[in-house]
Amino acid sequence: MKKLLFLLAVLVATTLGALAQNRTVSGVVLDADTDEPLIGASVKPVGGGNGVATDVNGRFTISVPASVKELEFSYVGMETKKVPVSEKMTVVLSTSSLMLDQVVVTGYGSGKKLGSVVGSVAVVGEKQLENITTPSFVDALQGQVAGLSIASASGDPSSTENDIRIRGLNSLNSSTTPLFILDGAPVTQTVFSTLNPNDIESITVLKDASSVALYGSRAANGVIVITSKKSKFGEQAKVNVRLKYGWSQRATDNIEMMDARQYIAYRDLIKAPVPDAARYAVETLGVNTDWSKEMYDSHAPTYSLEASIAGGTEHTKYYVSLNHLDQEGIIDQSGMRRETLRFSLDTRANKWFYFGLQANLGYTKYEQNSESGEQYESGNHQYYITNPMAFALQALPYDSPYYYTFNEDGSVNWLGKSEYLHFSQIPTPGYINAIRSVSRNRVTVNAAMYEMIRPIKGLTLRAQQSIDAYDMRASNYSFPYPLLKTPMGDTWQEKTNEQGIVEGGNSQSFSRYYQFTYTNTAEYKFSLKDIHNIGILLGQETILSKTNGFGVVVNGFTDARQMLLAQGTKITMKGVAQSISEMVMNSWFANLNYDFDNRYFFDFNFRRDGSSRFAPDHRWSNFFSIGGMWNAKNETFLQDITWLDNAKFRISYGTTGNSSFANYAYQSLIGTGPLYNGQPSIGITQDSNSKLSWESVRSFDVGFNAGFLNIFNVDFDFYVKNTHDMLMSIPYSDTSGASSGWGNVGSMRNLGVDIDVRADIIKTKDWYWNLHANMNYNKNTITGLYDDLDELDMGLTKLEVGRPAYEYFMVRYAGVDPRDGKQMWYTKEGNLTKEYNRDRDAVRIEGKTPLSPIHGGFGTDLRWKNLSLRVDFNWSANKWMRNADLFFITDNNNAASSNQRTVMMNVWTTPGQITDIPKVGETIQQGDTRWLEDASYVRLKNLTLAYNLPQYLCNKAGLSGVQLHFTGRNLLTFTDFTGLDPEPETTTVFFFYPNTRQYEFGLNVSF
Repeated sequence: MKKLLFLLAVLVATTLGALAQNRTVSGVVLDADTDEPLIGASVKPVGGGNGVATDVNGRFTISVPASVKELEFSYVGMETKKVPVSEKMTVVLSTSSLMLDQVVVTGYGSGKKLGSVVGSVAVVGEKQLENITTPSFVDALQGQVAGLSIASASGDPSSTENDIRIRGLNSLNSSTTPLFILDGAPVTQTVFSTLNPNDIESITVLKDASSVALYGSRAANGVIVITSKKSKFGEQAKVNVRLKYGWSQRATDNIEMMDARQYIAYRDLIKAPVPDAARYAVETLGVNTDWSKEMYDSHAPTYSLEASIAGGTEHTKYYVSLNHLDQEGIIDQSGMRRETLRFSLDTRANKWFYFGLQANLGYTKYEQNSESGEQYESGNHQYYITNPMAFALQALPYDSPYYYTFNEDGSVNWLGKSEYLHFSQIPTPGYINAIRSVSRNRVTVNAAMYEMIRPIKGLTLRAQQSIDAYDMRASNYSFPYPLLKTPMGDTWQEKTNEQGIVEGGNSQSFSRYYQFTYTNTAEYKFSLKDIHNIGILLGQETILSKTNGFGVVVNGFTDARQMLLAQGTKITMKGVAQSISEMVMNSWFANLNYDFDNRYFFDFNFRRDGSSRFAPDHRWSNFFSIGGMWNAKNETFLQDITWLDNAKFRISYGTTGNSSFANYAYQSLIGTGPLYNGQPSIGITQDSNSKLSWESVRSFDVGFNAGFLNIFNVDFDFYVKNTHDMLMSIPYSDTSGASSGWGNVGSMRNLGVDIDVRADIIKTKDWYWNLHANMNYNKNTITGLYDDLDELDMGLTKLEVGRPAYEYFMVRYAGVDPRDGKQMWYTKEGNLTKEYNRDRDAVRIEGKTPLSPIHGGFGTDLRWKNLSLRVDFNWSANKWMRNADLFFITDNNNAASSNQRTVMMNVWTTPGQITDIPKVGETIQQGDTRWLEDASYVRLKNLTLAYNLPQYLCNKAGLSGVQLHFTGRNLLTFTDFTGLDPEPETTTVFFFYPNTRQYEFGLNVSF
């Protein structure tokens, strides 16, 4: 009994001692992004003891045993954190990476949860931007967002030419490209090639008036907001290294050209036989050259190396990245090398003052082939046979890529690479490139610095100063060279000087652009009775931009070692150019948003803009929007419907503007005129318009979002956008002294729907399978033109009231008359004729435009344990393009100097023959519908297979993660278009640089 009492006494003493060693710990839990207290955050001892929750001020008090060394802090949507126990703790929780796609930045002020945004927005997250194979992040957006149409106009690595539209065509002569915002500051398209896609956290596409109206005069074409990566306060430093290697080749090859034997047979068929020497080259020497294989590199390499480090302390967070990219083009003299530095720093100086800096510095050095078709699309449309895309199709197949001569005994000597083709009688692109140097380099700066003050709870005062700038230098050298004389006895005839030298030239140009943006905002958020949530934002913004450029062309060089401008001997006034342009914009804006009990949401935006681009009395304009959303699922009567996950209905109306056109369009301008008596002159180059003002778009949107069965999610929007006072170039009478001038005339409507459907089919610990698809249908209609005109002939296309913009306007091709092999066309009345007369017979080709009215994307995301597969397609339907490439290779009259398509073997030769190829001697017309083709396509845009090494292996190596991946781009293309590439969105394709198919392997290591 005594022993038992003794044991009980020891147990009680031990328990009392342990209780005596409990200690009380207190502190506060804050949101890392807002520094606001987190109400109801969970605080638990690690290793034993009861947890508590934070109060309305984010504070907690907890009693923990002495054995407990850490506390665990958690909050819905935040990263769970374990922190060592200390006195008066301050714990900062950051948004969970799994929830980042739920927090969006839609404009000025702080971000919002996606579910509380009134407007129509779409978010493309970090996962979609990972491991893309192109230098531009824009490529990763294709097919990802309903209503966003992106068509790549070129496969050149340095190209930033993308046709980007949100919900249709909003203007005829002004820019239709959306406004791009990078970390709160507007940027130009140069950022496409200088911003590393792996430095982007998310991209938010703003589509309706409620979401874009706060940007006012620049938002008529929609807004795309880019948010770069940042670290978190209190985050341990993390280093990430990424290595990638890949190669490129043509994405499509739908043009079937004749080989050497077919071409000889064809020439025999049309009774224009090839020379005996050509026949001998084919039949005896075996010459049969596929010039497309000679012109296009099927293994153009890409190298990329990048590294980043991110981390933070309690008061400072940082993100730094470096990227080197070297990508060769698939044709000569195309390619790009890029170096980028991304830097982000945010500091909490104290509880109420914050400041930070984000900067992206880029250097690109690149070449662009001077003869490629897209270089002349907006110029004088010159055609060069040394354009590699044209040369690949037109060079004769019995010409050899290597010189050869014959010995006395008839044996052949194969010599060096051909610089001039013996039978085609043209120099090769390789030779042209060897006697010139074409280079570009560009330095870009995108930087933003902010200062933020939170003097009282809920109030945020923020000032931001940003710059978007670049310096670009272009150098073109044409080196002097003697007449080209080949071993095969050919001479390339060029104009030479007395020394027999073709003189060289030096062209140098420089351009500088900068845009300073100063933004100041005051935002106040507060709640009443925990059910009325109100946010008020007031702001002011000033934008100052300037461009400055000059160029000089000097000729008369005779020594390739002395090519400085001052060493030339010939210069003209036309060889000297300089330009200066400035623009100023001032704006005031306000936003009021309110939600009642997370059920009813209202949003109001107002902006007043003033721009120096408009006439003095018409520079200021007002823009606004109003929108509402009903979160029906939070209503009491829907709470018990378990299969319905969410149901939101939204509606909005508002106005936005478009000021994306020339800076001095309203002014009367003078400029350089023609030479007069051998001297330069000046003359009027533009007439004035003292009433020139804003182009505006009035938008209405209604839509809903629904989720059900914890599997399906559907987004639907119906919209109507009406463009008024369109900025158009108006033809003037010749008696006015000016050919045209700008005016506010015309109107247009876009009506359409956006649909986005996503389904998480499987969600288990080891398996995840998602299917997604989206589409946009847009009906474009011209509703008014100038001077009460009903229609306007644009050449190949037409503008007509009541019809879509840019419907083709052509003579209808009717085929070949089997009786005599002559071409036939339809008259305007529908009768057959063999006389081509465009003025008499051209008609509107109903429903056929270069702008696709329906487009979208679909794909799947499949993951099993550490292995993942992502597949994305994009598609475009009912788009039409004139395939001018075919005109040159489907013409009997060109047969003696140009290779032809295999279909030319069906040339008409006999009465009664049914064929579409007319007889020899017929004049082939460029402006009829024979070359108009359906360019609809479906393209496998992205396929990424990734494998993450098991974590236990990474831990053994001291690493936090290792990923291996393969990415393919444009691997498959399904189209009936017979040109080089169906993707460009243009009236005519003319030997353009085609898009590329790319393969890439990568390794990503983090520690």
